[in-house]
Amino acid sequence: MKAVRLYAQVLVDVAMAEKSGVDLLSVTSELQSFATALCGNQQGLKVFESPMFSEDEKTKGLKAICEKARLSPFSARFLNLLLRKARLDLLPAILSEVERLQVERRGGLVGELVSAIALDPSTMVEITEAFSKRFQKPVQLSSSVDPALIAGIRVTISGVTYDGTIRSKLARFAGM
Repeated sequence: MKAVRLYAQVLVDVAMAEKSGVDLLSVTSELQSFATALCGNQQGLKVFESPMFSEDEKTKGLKAICEKARLSPFSARFLNLLLRKARLDLLPAILSEVERLQVERRGGLVGELVSAIALDPSTMVEITEAFSKRFQKPVQLSSSVDPALIAGIRVTISGVTYDGTIRSKLARFAGM
């Protein structure tokens, strides 16, 4: 989504600007805690989306939450921006995109690994190292589980998918 990338880019650019005095790692950590607490609680997010509350009430509520959570002024201003633009629900996706941008700025690639079962950390490291070697760049993979794959893994990096799942092989055989 274009809006997610735009907000993530703004967050990174402003935080990393010379003389900003902002520590991007601290900000993303604060925002991640906020996202986990608020977006993990559907009732909390609905309050900020509800037309029953005025914009002023929502702003005051967010300010109170930010103060209670002791968020930095930068984090609070960013959340207020998202609230004013009715984009607070995008926060988890924005934070994922911030992580992607940071990896890309370091010359690396970001990808997604989907497996039929949860992989142990050592296997994830081996797969990540194999793709880093293939691309001759650092690769960072996020992982998820999809039992419908039956067995194997599917990795997508820079829009290219490497599919080693039983499901895709069965689909190819069925198409013959």
